[in-house]
Amino acid sequence: MLLRPTALLFDMDGLLVDSEPLWFDVERAFAAAHGATWTDAHARACVGRGIATTLAFMRDELGVQADPARAAGAIVEAFVARVAELRLKPGAEALLDAARGRVPCALASSSARHLIDAVLGRFALGFDAVVSGEEVARPKPAPDIFVEAARRLDVPARGCVVLEDSLAGARAGQAAGAWVIAVPEHGADGFEGVADRVVADLFEARALLDLGAAPAPGDAPA
Repeated sequence: MLLRPTALLFDMDGLLVDSEPLWFDVERAFAAAHGATWTDAHARACVGRGIATTLAFMRDELGVQADPARAAGAIVEAFVARVAELRLKPGAEALLDAARGRVPCALASSSARHLIDAVLGRFALGFDAVVSGEEVARPKPAPDIFVEAARRLDVPARGCVVLEDSLAGARAGQAAGAWVIAVPEHGADGFEGVADRVVADLFEARALLDLGAAPAPGDAPA
């Protein structure tokens, strides 16, 4: 059965943008500068939870001592400096093009707004609303960011479709009461009972959505 959403709520890193390798590289360099070794397993444990969670993990698990605000700023700037290296994930453009003019779309990313703006500018992407992790009280897996994204679109979260690659993000979408389509980067373990659908890529995600008809020329989007 197709899902007919009142709105689409997109994660960014790892979902629309193939950014995890760059994140891992930037985090690894930061940890190394503080005398610690950052592994892929460490990085995956923090996927989707935001920089504050990553820094807390580095402190608690690796003994990295750094001022949180300065450290977060340094990591963001190191990432932004390399934003030209990023590529869109397969199916991202096709899904966004299909949704344009048919259903409201919001970006709900745990990243800092400065970083989000750099990525959106890199790919000339536009959304009806954008919410960063800096603008909500609690990070994913709390539902705050998706609830706020739906509020800014003036729709209830229930009836929206959240598209996520991380388990933390999928849990946040579920907690918000939305349908969740998961596009996991590292296997589907743990997504059972959390995501409504688990797919291999955004082409498959698009095939699950009934986005209705495009507005006639001259009509305002619904």
